[in-house]
Amino acid sequence: MEKAAFERWLESVSATFLTLNDQQRNQSLDHLISQSGAVQLRHLSNGLETLLKRDFLRLLPLELAFYLMQWLDPETLLTCCLVCKQWNKVINSCTEVWQGVCRELGWRIDENIQDAPHWKAVYLKAKLRRVQLQDQEAFETSSLIGHSARVYALYYKDGLLCTGTVHQGFSKWSAS
Repeated sequence: MEKAAFERWLESVSATFLTLNDQQRNQSLDHLISQSGAVQLRHLSNGLETLLKRDFLRLLPLELAFYLMQWLDPETLLTCCLVCKQWNKVINSCTEVWQGVCRELGWRIDENIQDAPHWKAVYLKAKLRRVQLQDQEAFETSSLIGHSARVYALYYKDGLLCTGTVHQGFSKWSAS
């Protein structure tokens, strides 16, 4: 088939394809795929791979990407940080996301701290502490935001947590 005739045929097929409903389009594609050889299928596979590997996060405005990230749970966010450098950069730069995650853990958020890596670190430390408590391991002392005293977790067993605080020279211990 000569080039001009092929282009007219292709244009006609394309115009007709656009008039079909979704089911008819799918049937047409299925038929063409069944008639294709290895070279055509490899070409199709390479083309589809390129189309499917579009990074939607890169295509979105940053504000919209941040908004979408707020809907993800912390474990998914941490997994998303591993996808690629760009995703890691976006996720690690969204203060609102990590503040929200910390808020869900019951932390009181200091709005003056607008440093996303700080809040991510707070979340990761809290997650580590939770694992240590579940594994019945005591951990070092920490000063919590909003507390004027140090809070100690000394012992965890059978669902009971023994804690203590030191405030202005006085000690108080309790078990719950």
